Amino acid sequence: MLINIVGAGPGSEKLYTDEMIQVVNNSDVVLTSERLCSYMAEYSGNVKTAGVSETLNYIESKIDDDIRVCVVASGDTGFYSIASTINRKFCERADIKYTCGISSMQYFCSITKQNYDDMRLVSLHGRTGSIVPYVCYNRKVFALTGGDRKAGDIINELIEYGLADVNVYIGENLSMDNETIVGGKPADLVNMGFGDLAVMIIINEKYVNCNKSLKDVDFTRGKTPMTKKGVRDLATAALEIQPSDVVYDIGAGTGAMTCAMALKASESMVYAIEKDQNAIDLIKRNIESLGTKNICLEQGNAPENMEKFPPADKVFIGGSSGNLGEIVRCILQSSPEADILVTAVTLETFIEAITLFEALDMNVEVTCVNISNAEKLGRYNLMKAENPVYLIKGVAKFEE
Repeated sequence: MLINIVGAGPGSEKLYTDEMIQVVNNSDVVLTSERLCSYMAEYSGNVKTAGVSETLNYIESKIDDDIRVCVVASGDTGFYSIASTINRKFCERADIKYTCGISSMQYFCSITKQNYDDMRLVSLHGRTGSIVPYVCYNRKVFALTGGDRKAGDIINELIEYGLADVNVYIGENLSMDNETIVGGKPADLVNMGFGDLAVMIIINEKYVNCNKSLKDVDFTRGKTPMTKKGVRDLATAALEIQPSDVVYDIGAGTGAMTCAMALKASESMVYAIEKDQNAIDLIKRNIESLGTKNICLEQGNAPENMEKFPPADKVFIGGSSGNLGEIVRCILQSSPEADILVTAVTLETFIEAITLFEALDMNVEVTCVNISNAEKLGRYNLMKAENPVYLIKGVAKFEE
């Protein structure tokens, strides 16, 4: 079987390439969406309407036949396309060729006069996830929307997370006669009705460099305990937080670890819980001043008030209020493979954490951190020691 996957562009026939038309003409059968079916009928006498699953099933049923199948995809074959799914599934059993088209991103950027060499490309169409981390840490974001993540939902999310100063462009029915393009601040667009499919460009001139290191002086502290920079750096390194990880911060304090982990989880969210109202106020101030807005903050006790948190990949426990065992067991119920890091300044908490992880049949890694910082005394610099801190990490065991 020969499978030709071609990109039809954003919609209008005027953007079809001659190569695409030729491939459609020379195919035995053409599979495409309902929206493109009538257009493809002008170039082929055997066009079938098929969604993703129907397309895969059809190819599977004909995989041993000597036929030429053409799959016509919207946009371009290399931009969140069905092409990757087909290639992954059938690359070893069929000859697969791509014919590129014009992506909605290319078209929309040209209409809005935006360069895309510094743009982050995101698809939220039919996916869970949030636009917030991408907007926090990138000056420009292009997003495909649809399904449960429509343009209107994203506008509301930007407002909810304090990103009301960004500039937004929204496009619908690109290249078609009923093309609609609007722009403005989120508040300007919040009451507009948008269809199921739309594209967005979001520009954040106040974006944050997610690779920066936060110093202690960057935080408003008050009287709330704070995890100091040396321990923060070692703790975030020990957790090995990846950009797409879902992260918990239990007992968030001033939000120092919360914000540091939010920088690392630059494509995801940090879910923080803190019971003290004064600390909650400090965390909010620090989030706002540092721009690390990919944080969902909950006031209350852990684990009782964590029921809305999605399953975690990485967990930091800086304060447990005597509920360490209950908290860890609750986390492992929904996230059995989560890595959990506990910090302890007392021997009692240190012993409790090790005993707990071992009882739960987890691998345990222990580090004792002794940090001293230079402090000016006249014309001399003396090293002033901080209290030792234990880092106790519990990692699930995997069968080999």
